[in-house]
Amino acid sequence: MPTTQRHLLIVVAFLAAILTGCIADEVGGIYMTTERADTLHAVTDQKADIIFYAGGEWTAKASDSWLEVLPETGNGGRNVITVRSKEQNYTKQPRKTQVTITSDGKSKMIQVVQRGDFALFESHEYVVDPAGGEVSMAFSTNVAKGELYVSYLKLDWLSIADTEGKTRTEEWSGKIKPITVMPNETSETRAAKFILGIYDERKIFMALDSTWIRQEGL
Repeated sequence: MPTTQRHLLIVVAFLAAILTGCIADEVGGIYMTTERADTLHAVTDQKADIIFYAGGEWTAKASDSWLEVLPETGNGGRNVITVRSKEQNYTKQPRKTQVTITSDGKSKMIQVVQRGDFALFESHEYVVDPAGGEVSMAFSTNVAKGELYVSYLKLDWLSIADTEGKTRTEEWSGKIKPITVMPNETSETRAAKFILGIYDERKIFMALDSTWIRQEGL
């Protein structure tokens, strides 16, 4: 590389380092690249990254216990922290919290929002005697029609209209079709799980609530 180009690269790198430090110092030791993190879904283990520049050592802390921040400390320069929902949001409304990042005695805050999507079964267990019978499940939800699904494993002792294959994920609204439970001629208790949920942007199914059908043995 020619000497002139090498000198030019050194000058550019030096100016970039000075500029980053000046930006952080001008806003109180921290420069945030955004004012708000990506909105999290209402379920647990939802994550978003926050990018910032710090003028020195820093700490980060969430205002509410439902949100985890990793890492919580670091050094100056460009940093990325990950926020993760530790709890499902059962409030039925979006909820907000703040992540406070402190460096050199000065702080900046960024808002984190967890969506309020909910779908709740009226009961978390339906008990059927050995003779069998019919179960009707109802639920409440604020998820738009066409976006809420129920997922369950197809079992030979359950009969549900229009089911095919070993597993079934189907769209419902308001009430699940009646489920016929066949007689249990064994001494063993058996159970089947039903899950209400939605799909995220990556087409991954996220559970919002679940319930069980339990049938006693003879």
